[in-house]
Amino acid sequence: MQHWVAFVLSQHVAVMMASRLVVIGDHTYVAKEGRRMPGVVTLHQDSETQSKPSYFRGHCWGAIGLRIGSLQAPFCLPLELRLHQGFAHLGPEHTPTRQWTLAERPVAMALAMAIPHAQPMVLILDAYFAVAPVFALAAALWSIAHQVPWLTLIGRAKNNYVASFPPPERQATTRGRPRSYGDQIALMEVFDHRHLFTPVTCQVYGRTEEVSIAALDLIWKPTGGLIRFVFAHTRLGPLVLMCSDLQQDPIDALQLYCTRLRVEVLFDVLKNLLVAFCYRFWSKHLPRHSRAPKSNETLQGPATSHLESVSGRWRADEGFVMLGAMAQGLLQLLAVKYPERVWAHFDAFLRTRSRPLPSEATVRHVIARMIRDDFLTLRPHATMREIRRLCPSSIPEGEPLDLAPP
Repeated sequence: MQHWVAFVLSQHVAVMMASRLVVIGDHTYVAKEGRRMPGVVTLHQDSETQSKPSYFRGHCWGAIGLRIGSLQAPFCLPLELRLHQGFAHLGPEHTPTRQWTLAERPVAMALAMAIPHAQPMVLILDAYFAVAPVFALAAALWSIAHQVPWLTLIGRAKNNYVASFPPPERQATTRGRPRSYGDQIALMEVFDHRHLFTPVTCQVYGRTEEVSIAALDLIWKPTGGLIRFVFAHTRLGPLVLMCSDLQQDPIDALQLYCTRLRVEVLFDVLKNLLVAFCYRFWSKHLPRHSRAPKSNETLQGPATSHLESVSGRWRADEGFVMLGAMAQGLLQLLAVKYPERVWAHFDAFLRTRSRPLPSEATVRHVIARMIRDDFLTLRPHATMREIRRLCPSSIPEGEPLDLAPP
């Protein structure tokens, strides 16, 4: 994983913001009905589609992606994907004493990348992660060399959140305990005070539009400290962002958060284009569990003598998905570094081009056709020489391989 991250950073395609890398974190669910697969738990999803069940069995994957490309046409390059639930299947010996919550785990993944590579990061998160432990974990580690926290957060606040103004200055004649908080205000009520907003033009979800924006440093009681709240009124309605950095530019915060949707495209490509979640690693040593959704508190771990076998299947799941993520990252790097050459070799029908950068599907089509042509023509390329070296000796040198489609 360290080599993969180092390779991606060496390509110099990451979008920087105030000398910080911009990374995006999120979770995705994959349905799995295996009765002896490690990490399979009962999951809950809030979906307006009635055809989807509210509770089902599957894997919960946490992902960290790097924003590359440009602000108008970004990619979310996958850096790391890991299973984030079902640790009871690994047993107490393989589970740390301090378990991160589900919301804290993407933050811990980002910190584990920022520190070894000595690169501060900005982590973009959704409203699910707007909780006090997440902000506390991000502020826990400080970079002495850069004199900034290793990780700063930008996330969306929930609509029912409230905050407080800083307490007023204490008068010399005032008696009693000084106030810790000022007047309290609901965040959505700020949009009623139109005089606080300034019209600006910026990129919002891929479109350039004029929005009204305001920034206030308020005290959020769950953390007990100041948080920069960014209020924006866009064509899609009001939006409230929370920034752990009090020096964060509000326009940059809004534009960065609007690129968070690229992580959803990342999951879609992994699931539907590269089928990276079509794995099935199981162990007969794992206790058999029901396919019907049940409480996760009933999860049972294997016997002590079988822990290594079950943990091997766990690593196989993560390794299989991570290889698919690396393949997606390589497709994105080709699209960012050689867009003209990709379009020049693209011979399929495409009704319209949504943006200048080719998609992962476009690059995959071009690369697949080039490799197929290399196989059929037996060109003396490095790929064919490696295949010849690994092929059985029964295939004579120079004899064409029958790889043509039926």
